[in-house]
Amino acid sequence: MSKTDQAYEALKRDILAGVLLPGEPLTVSALEARYGFGWTPLRDSLSRLEGENLVTSARNRGYRVSGASYAELQDIQNARLVIESQLLRESIRTGDDEWQKDVLLAHRALSRAPALEQGMPEAAYEEFEAAHQDFHLRLVGGSHSRWLRRFLEQLHGQVRRHQRLIVLGKGVLSDARADAALMAILRSTSTIDHHTLLMDAALDRDEDRAVALLHEHIGIKSMPLAQDGP
Repeated sequence: MSKTDQAYEALKRDILAGVLLPGEPLTVSALEARYGFGWTPLRDSLSRLEGENLVTSARNRGYRVSGASYAELQDIQNARLVIESQLLRESIRTGDDEWQKDVLLAHRALSRAPALEQGMPEAAYEEFEAAHQDFHLRLVGGSHSRWLRRFLEQLHGQVRRHQRLIVLGKGVLSDARADAALMAILRSTSTIDHHTLLMDAALDRDEDRAVALLHEHIGIKSMPLAQDGP
């Protein structure tokens, strides 16, 4: 792996994990001191991350971590719903025995992960987060569209970045009341029972029910009103 790739992966990991917070300045000199990479790998990495909407740049202000807000989260979730619904339908139509086995194994792992709670230990949240994403990616893994799956993985990363800020208490997206409302949605839709319904509909090849449950799971209609972010 090149120095640029290493720098890119390190910065992306810390942005998605909330180590680098929304709006935080990303000066090359500070990043050199923090990560130990040179000027060229860091500049190239920041340009790549800007293309993924994880970093923004402005004349005379340099780079910053992209802001986080409910307006942004709603937009991301809407885009996710379009792509994930299509992939889910394709998986239900074309998924084979291996796909079914992968979904069942991912569901078992998710059932053993810690329950989602606000303020939970970061290690426990990371265990839940990894199992949760793996379940959703396995669920759409029967589709043969590599591009759509790649886009979906990027969207999942953006969703996780927003949600981690609330679950781990690293900041608020708008205000405490709206954050509490989002947390209530996350708790109700992250239970294993809800994922079991989604899995059963998919494995029963019931496209419409599976997609309806996915809509409910993402919970856009119940999300707090969009607010302007930083």
